Amino acid sequence: MSYRIAEVADLVGVPATTLRYYEDIGLVDQPARGSNGYRSYDDADLARLRFITATKNLGIPLADVAELVQAYDVEDCSTVAHHVVEMVALRLAETQTRIGDLVALAAQLQTVSARLDAAPASGPCGDGCPCTTAAPEPLADRRTFVPLTRAPAVAVPDVPLIACSLDAGAVPDRISDWQALVARAVKREPIADGVALKFVASPELVVEVARLAAAEQDCCTFFTFTLTMTTGHVRLEVEAPGEAADVVAAMFGTAA
Repeated sequence: MSYRIAEVADLVGVPATTLRYYEDIGLVDQPARGSNGYRSYDDADLARLRFITATKNLGIPLADVAELVQAYDVEDCSTVAHHVVEMVALRLAETQTRIGDLVALAAQLQTVSARLDAAPASGPCGDGCPCTTAAPEPLADRRTFVPLTRAPAVAVPDVPLIACSLDAGAVPDRISDWQALVARAVKREPIADGVALKFVASPELVVEVARLAAAEQDCCTFFTFTLTMTTGHVRLEVEAPGEAADVVAAMFGTAA
């Protein structure tokens, strides 16, 4: 079956200008043209463009998408899927790191806001004035309550607040510790309110899982962790309210 560029754009979900751009940068070959001079796409072109759009929508850079397209054209599906998984893993790690950076930044901004609220109501600015302090000292207890999801306009009784009170400076290290631990999981399973991670048991791993779970629950009370040890394996169940599903996925991954 043949398609015009407008039809392909509609089926793939991108503007026709994007399809032309893909041709200009060599991401795809120029399609055949009919006797009327219009571009003519076939089913193979449509499938390839759908693949490109799907991988690009995952945030994979176009340079990497180009490599995937080359694999798509010559390799079997399982090999291509393996390449995509590797790139998705890199994107996930980058995203988790950005989450840690953004949470840390949010805590710093809240600290600055609290200092500015305490500024004198009158008088000129000068040395020691909160608005001229480039690197303000943290609040006394260094624990800032940072919302991790959009809060409702009106508080809802009995609905837990999805927020973290971890000190801003400790957030990147905590994220890194979880990433290193989650990477050791040999299996992920979906559970009702989260995900379960299965590990090969070792005394060192049990200690690390327990340490991280206890530390995380202390600052993010909306999490519930359940640790089960059986012969040769350790199972960590991570549960959270539905409002925190994105946070669970970002920190612990999703079940395959």
